[in-house]
Amino acid sequence: MAITKTEGIVLKYTNLGEADKLLTILTRNKGKIKAVAKGCRKPKSNMLASSELFAFSEFVLYKGANLYQVTQAQTREIFYNLRNDLLKLSYAVFFVEMADAVSEEELSSERLFMLLAKTLYYLAEGEIPVGIINEAYQLKVMDISGYRPSLQTCVHCGRPELQGYKFDIEMGGVVCGECENLSKNIIKISPGTLETIRILLNTEISRLNTVKMDNTIFNEVDKLVKRFVETHLDKHFKSLDFLNEIKNNNIK
Repeated sequence: MAITKTEGIVLKYTNLGEADKLLTILTRNKGKIKAVAKGCRKPKSNMLASSELFAFSEFVLYKGANLYQVTQAQTREIFYNLRNDLLKLSYAVFFVEMADAVSEEELSSERLFMLLAKTLYYLAEGEIPVGIINEAYQLKVMDISGYRPSLQTCVHCGRPELQGYKFDIEMGGVVCGECENLSKNIIKISPGTLETIRILLNTEISRLNTVKMDNTIFNEVDKLVKRFVETHLDKHFKSLDFLNEIKNNNIK
């Protein structure tokens, strides 16, 4: 009998029958898996909390012919505070949707698992502005996925002398004055924006409360990150539509 014990975070679920769920779980040491949690929707089930969205649990899994079966689950954290704040909840949904998009079935990525766990924790705690967490999380996910932005030298020719500060979205890096006409998907950024992106990439999630951004820099970072992610992942995140609606209408 193939039994696995691992920590995991529920990325999404589908109800099955009257009492079961099919869970998509990002695990610490087995990557993304799909697992059936039988009876977890029953009010007295000991897997009720562990089968909810965002739940961080220690799972005991049995590998069947096609899917895993959850045989035991001990809940470690449900990030309760996320469920009391619509804006935080919406960001959390986006974060797990992005993790789901970049992870692969049974291909281990402990870095992605730990990043998501820490991001959900600090988002729930409320000690760091949600906008800063959002930009840092997306940049770090792209880094883990092999799309780390090139921020020190020209992404085309390698020159360290940068003037004008422009970023090539398709190539994923800064460009010098000699190469800025080599691509049509280039946006102009300020020196402060470039430095902020470097800081967000290199600062631990737990220390993001030390990062300061004025509105001008934040808007530039947000625009660059949004286009960078959309271009390289080639995916539209449905959760962003609802998130933008909340922000545009100041819904709380």
